[in-house]
Amino acid sequence: MKAKILECDRNPKEPSSPKSVSIPDEELKAIAYSMDALIPGFYAWFGSLRIRIGGSEAEETYPGTIHSFAGVALVLSGYRIFSTYQGDYDP
Repeated sequence: MKAKILECDRNPKEPSSPKSVSIPDEELKAIAYSMDALIPGFYAWFGSLRIRIGGSEAEETYPGTIHSFAGVALVLSGYRIFSTYQGDYDP
């Protein structure tokens, strides 16, 4: 007798949370916004891992994002930015 492995054990009547799916995109959007606005902080991303120390949440109308798999940026006060990211923030 073979056991059948279920893909998901949640209740089918419970709606899935759309925020849990979009969290990585929102975090990457916040990093892009902070770098674009030159808000001081340390930013790093590698695949689904995102680290933002400082910076700011993105405005609701901000359309930008980062178009690379990995990168690191350091934004200092006085509008100085050091970044491995050389792309644009447009969608």
